[in-house]
Amino acid sequence: MADAPLSEAFEGESQLTDEEKTRRLVLHFAFPRTLMTCDTIDGRSTEQELNTVLAEMAWGTRIAETSEWDLRSEAPTLDPPDESLISYAEYLREKYPIDPGVEETTAEENRKTLAKLCGGFTNPSEPGQKFRPMYDQMVKCLTFSKQVLKGYNINKVCMNEAEMKEDPSLEDWQNITRFGRFQILPAFWVLLSFLVKEKRRFSIVFRSFGKEEVPLIQKELKYFCQGQHPCYNGGNKTKKPPNMSGEKGSKDFRLQEEYIGQMDRMGKKLEFIKRNAEKKKEEEAVKTENEAEKDAAEGDTLENDMLTGPTFTPTVYEFDGMDHPPFHKTYAGMGKEILEECYTCAIQDDYEFWVGKGRQAQAGKLLLVDDAETKIQHIMFDGHVQAGDAHCVDVRNVVNGETIPYDDAKDIYCHRVNIWSAITDEQYFVKQVAASELKMSQQIVARKKAKLQSDMEMGPAELLALLKDKEKVPPKEYLYRTVIPALMPALEVAQRDRPEDPIQFIAFYMLRHQRQYAKSIKP
Repeated sequence: MADAPLSEAFEGESQLTDEEKTRRLVLHFAFPRTLMTCDTIDGRSTEQELNTVLAEMAWGTRIAETSEWDLRSEAPTLDPPDESLISYAEYLREKYPIDPGVEETTAEENRKTLAKLCGGFTNPSEPGQKFRPMYDQMVKCLTFSKQVLKGYNINKVCMNEAEMKEDPSLEDWQNITRFGRFQILPAFWVLLSFLVKEKRRFSIVFRSFGKEEVPLIQKELKYFCQGQHPCYNGGNKTKKPPNMSGEKGSKDFRLQEEYIGQMDRMGKKLEFIKRNAEKKKEEEAVKTENEAEKDAAEGDTLENDMLTGPTFTPTVYEFDGMDHPPFHKTYAGMGKEILEECYTCAIQDDYEFWVGKGRQAQAGKLLLVDDAETKIQHIMFDGHVQAGDAHCVDVRNVVNGETIPYDDAKDIYCHRVNIWSAITDEQYFVKQVAASELKMSQQIVARKKAKLQSDMEMGPAELLALLKDKEKVPPKEYLYRTVIPALMPALEVAQRDRPEDPIQFIAFYMLRHQRQYAKSIKP
């Protein structure tokens, strides 16, 4: 393969338009194993969840004599270092099955056993005790700095949320700092600051199966955007983020109530119950009324109309088999209305629907993408995505409504979060966004090249038939079918080498490689 020019990050990058290079990002974030360390749905504290994560990422073998599990891997990894190894969590699921075929009482007992064993994986005398340093490292990365702990008079770091419930009587900053550690991963805050400083066009969409996570992120995000977050305010030797509150010409990334939606997959709709569907029309109506009021043409009538207030209609985007494509209203509503009006929104996904469908990806968090769109990139970050299976994320092509296979969506539209790395590396999300952008850019270039090649290729008989009456063939098509295929190798080399005189370069190239192309059309 020819080397790419020094100015290109990868071969063919120059074929991207400016809008494709700096495409708009729509970043979807799940909560457990992605932005947060506890799991409110399954009732796991941060201590239990970190142990469970390590149980999923520790690889070993079964001891033949005892059928017990023995740790073999040196560090936590999403995938096994060797295909013969099995994770401790997988080993336990085989030993204590909870599959649909298992009797419910037995399955419930097995769930409790699994939760207990995985939740204490790194404890003394447990199979994962050698991974205890990794657990301690994650705790250290989540713990506030010494200056912040001292500044807020925090003496203890709590890893069990049940021990310190939120107290409505306390100030917000007290509830945010009550555990002595981050509830939202620092890597997320670092990503926000980075994208704003880089002046990227992006939106954030929080995705949650539970009901408790959104209010938490809404509160912390508000203070972060206003530069008032206890750990990001410039005090106690902390860094203050760029303004994201809408003030002083900044974009407002705070999450407003009207942009919190609910996905109802059984009812086939996405609802934003606090957003008025007639918002823009009503704003125009109010403007018109105000102008008329100033003219005093119908002062009394307008005053009475204003007192009644505008009609409120919740925003509902439906999707069903009657439409084709079935999801176009939802996709257009999100892209042309919701994400045009705000930079941050949230969707509570349909957990019951997913569970009722056997926890299959096709019933998971719906991610609609236009696979042919090159100026917008949706990326779902979810730590529950599995190897070779989107599991809880349903990536759909909005054009035809069909599921995009995980292998095609992987690291372009759907990213499997490595929570170990996300906790221990503050640059994790910055790196993964860049990697996903690169992969999509390479895909765009590959498709452009394939389309051009397809347009140019035609068999001799087919070409002869097309050119039989040359006067009726459009000029562009005539050149594409006859001249461009011969020029293409020379053009590719010229693009790669960037000669000072490209015309002369191409002419000499054609003379030196006369055997690569035919000089006439013959039957």
